[in-house]
Amino acid sequence: MKVVSEKGFTLIEVLLVIIVIGILAAVAFRSMDVALDNSRWDATTQELDRLSWAIAGNPELFANGVRSDFGYVGDVGSLPPNLDALVTNPGGYVTWRGPYIQNDLTQNPNDFKTDEWGNLYTYTGGVTIASGGSGGNPITKQYSNAAADLTSNTVQGVVTDAQGNAPGTSAPSISIRITYPNGSGGTTTATTNPNGSGNYSFAAVIPQGVRTVTAIYSPTNDTLVRNAVVLPKSSTLVDFRFRGNLWSSGSGGSLTYVTGSASAPNAGRDVSFQVRNTGSSSVTITNLRAVYTDVTKYYETVVWGGSTVANQTNPRFASGQTVTFGSAQTVAAGATVTVNLNNFRNCQTGGCGNANMVGNTFTIVFSDGSTIIFSV
Repeated sequence: MKVVSEKGFTLIEVLLVIIVIGILAAVAFRSMDVALDNSRWDATTQELDRLSWAIAGNPELFANGVRSDFGYVGDVGSLPPNLDALVTNPGGYVTWRGPYIQNDLTQNPNDFKTDEWGNLYTYTGGVTIASGGSGGNPITKQYSNAAADLTSNTVQGVVTDAQGNAPGTSAPSISIRITYPNGSGGTTTATTNPNGSGNYSFAAVIPQGVRTVTAIYSPTNDTLVRNAVVLPKSSTLVDFRFRGNLWSSGSGGSLTYVTGSASAPNAGRDVSFQVRNTGSSSVTITNLRAVYTDVTKYYETVVWGGSTVANQTNPRFASGQTVTFGSAQTVAAGATVTVNLNNFRNCQTGGCGNANMVGNTFTIVFSDGSTIIFSV
């Protein structure tokens, strides 16, 4: 007869099994905690991005080739006083076009203000939003270097007639207007006149966003309207060229651009062009002002007819800056001269790489009122 053993597990064996199961469970729970914490970290980081876009706009959104999203700042003209202003009009603001962010949980109206750990974000009206994070590891989103980069930009340009003439004595008859949000729920319309060379500027007062700029020549009521896309920390160029030879006798400028003469040698680091004196008498030039598309580039030298007439390396010359020559330059009637703007760099001071100016449009205004426009 066969005997079947009915021996079971000993108490020690059972305890060992329980201990192993406990260890495995602890490891599993710890892994789950880490995974959950990582998931919360990722979700909080993404929500901080959305909050920053709600405030300052998403720089990756474009329409018709230009940036189209500028958030709360673009509409109101100031930073929101708190995060609530992103979903609720802070005080009857007519320029407010929110909500600028949506809640993930519609049943919790404050969801957009809390991180994935249930803690409120820290925002005090500056350029950072912060989450306390987990385990003493905060998460901070900085969406601008300074508030002024978003709210205090420059719009400038040059006004000419169809022949490229600067207005000269006709300048007081030209009004340049720009409308922008004033930061308090309304709008401001600023007006200025160009100088005799056609230059005008609204300096360090324009919030980022799409702004309407209008030029009016009062004697004929000719009106030009431009939509300017004002980017953060920028000087936006908005030129006006009226139809017709409105003030050809007003500027006194007789230098004209020699068609096809513009180039950008040395891998785009230098810009060269020619001008011709089409007048019946000689012209003396004591300075020039170069305005170009990419205002983040700066040049060191102006060369006139092969001679250096201006040189400055710290700081370098900027777009829109009037550069005075070391000595006056005379162009005889009918004569042609080559002008170079050399050594463009990617920074205004200190050491940095060479700039490539290919693709830029230049407006050059000379001291006699002559204005030329070309692209390289």
